[in-house]
Amino acid sequence: MKKRWMTIVWMMAMVVALALPARAADGANAVKLEKEAIGLIQDIEEVARDVQYHAERLNLFMASSVDVSRWTHYHHLDTIKVLVNDQLRPALLRLNEIEVALPEWKQASVDKMVAAAAELAQDASSAFVSKRSSASTIPALNAEYRTLVADMVAHSTSLAKTADAAHSYATAHLKATEAGLLASR
Repeated sequence: MKKRWMTIVWMMAMVVALALPARAADGANAVKLEKEAIGLIQDIEEVARDVQYHAERLNLFMASSVDVSRWTHYHHLDTIKVLVNDQLRPALLRLNEIEVALPEWKQASVDKMVAAAAELAQDASSAFVSKRSSASTIPALNAEYRTLVADMVAHSTSLAKTADAAHSYATAHLKATEAGLLASR
């Protein structure tokens, strides 16, 4: 009986010993993914602030003067398009890919950022169409264009604030996890 009990204890110890490295690897992988997510969120915040700057410039041009050239408007719209397509989209796609491995609170933040970015991209596309379809109208007098620019400002501000909050919280959470104060998930 004692020998059988020792065999069971030994087998349980082996199972635990085999499971520990896998658990440590999962924990290390989770921390690696969390660090990647933090970097991506920081990139998203920076791009959102750049888009916000250009959208606010367009808004300022329309509020202060009707003499701002069409080229200036196209320049800022094109810059917004490049930022959204070449920087924001890849970061959001990667963040979306690793979202399932992130904590639930971070998944909600990712969903909010994706929604704000989609609205921002839609506004930028619509602003291009509106600007192109009414080429003879001064941008400051085009009501649809003005509304779309104001929406770009609002959505880029929302995206920047959400990314900032998610980045701050995720960084603090990671530090606490690394210090052993929290479970990794």
